[in-house]
Amino acid sequence: MKKSYSIMILVVLVAIPLIIFAQDTTKVYKVDPSKCIGCTICVQNGKCPTDAIEMKNGKAIIDQTKCIDCGICAKQCPVAAINEIEIVDSSAAVEEEIVPEVKDSTTVEQESYVVDAEVCIGCSICVRKCPVGAISMKNSKAVIDMGKCINCGICASACPVKAIHKTDE
Repeated sequence: MKKSYSIMILVVLVAIPLIIFAQDTTKVYKVDPSKCIGCTICVQNGKCPTDAIEMKNGKAIIDQTKCIDCGICAKQCPVAAINEIEIVDSSAAVEEEIVPEVKDSTTVEQESYVVDAEVCIGCSICVRKCPVGAISMKNSKAVIDMGKCINCGICASACPVKAIHKTDE
């Protein structure tokens, strides 16, 4: 009888850890397309050590075959669009992300931002916060270079007097 209890205990001690490890829990990083503003901060040189992130239809996507799950992109994302996701079956980690396709880019209206010079106090916080260097100061007022602006809205959020706003507001 003692021998059968010993075997049962041995089976339990060996089997439970094997069952837990067999689930193969994996953590991967995914982009939430509804949150991604297309600012390209995660794609810029030096951010992703394996160049696993690219832009597609104005949204960041992560190539899971290149990603080493270091989390640098998630830390750099200003709007928390990149998050760590736990996957129980590691084969699901290699699925390609689905990004909505834009049929005709000429018909997509994109918001743009403008500076109300009468409200601008010339603090230059927006210049420092702009991820692509699209804002400069002229005559102590912020000026947005529309050729460089990616319409991320970070400048509008950073402006302490709300001098920067969307064109439709």
